[in-house]
Amino acid sequence: MSFDAAQLDSKDLEISLCRWRWRSSDRMPYLSHTRYELPLLLEGRKKLARMSDAYPPMKFEGEDRFDHWVAKGVLHREEVNEPFDKPVQTSHGQIYLGHRTVYYTPKGEEWRIPASRLIWDASGKSGGWNEHFERLEGMLFGYEDWQNDWWIKRGITGGGFGGLSCCCTMTAAGLTWIEAAGFRALPPIDRPTLTIRMHDWENEADQYAAMFGDPDSVAVGRFNMLGRDFMNFWKSQCGGPWELPAGSIAEFNRFLRGSVEIVARRDGAV
Repeated sequence: MSFDAAQLDSKDLEISLCRWRWRSSDRMPYLSHTRYELPLLLEGRKKLARMSDAYPPMKFEGEDRFDHWVAKGVLHREEVNEPFDKPVQTSHGQIYLGHRTVYYTPKGEEWRIPASRLIWDASGKSGGWNEHFERLEGMLFGYEDWQNDWWIKRGITGGGFGGLSCCCTMTAAGLTWIEAAGFRALPPIDRPTLTIRMHDWENEADQYAAMFGDPDSVAVGRFNMLGRDFMNFWKSQCGGPWELPAGSIAEFNRFLRGSVEIVARRDGAV
């Protein structure tokens, strides 16, 4: 593939190239709006764009290109500036005075801006962001239902708003119990502790094989939990694996997000 910048007839041209490395399970089956906001807004496929960052500067990269279409009456723009109580200085000496958000919509879609702000306000008053708020925001942005379905499933199973992705082994009796419970909770155990590990997305096959080193284990279950809830169960918040006392499993189950997924079975396990 070749590219001739001269064909663009521009004397002041900036070209940025980046390469994203995705796991095969992460490859999106649709075009993400990120970094394509302006052309998708103009095309009508995107209904809302939100640019948000600390200030100064009072401008995001490429803002003039968006405002060009605002001046032409094609896009609607709103800006919200929220000053900090006092300036914040980073370890590099940068001083920030507040948080700035700029919204853009096609003309006629202005209602999406207060709707977006309402969703964020509601999430802050109801325990934090979750998959339901994520879906509503995706709908406001203009993503299709099947695209939101894929994104939310990925978020729930892969961390992010779905929480930490963890895993543990279970015995044949535990597997039978969890199936009978509809995969809604981790099973009780007949040993002192249950070993919990962070799921290793990059080396999951090796991780499962190592976990099957316990001869009584017949399956590996993966589940999600918000980080703040997860860390409340441990005196040490770093490292892992963690040993969950058998008597704490019922309480631990109260904080699971979504169902427990059986991601690996020992040969012969049903």
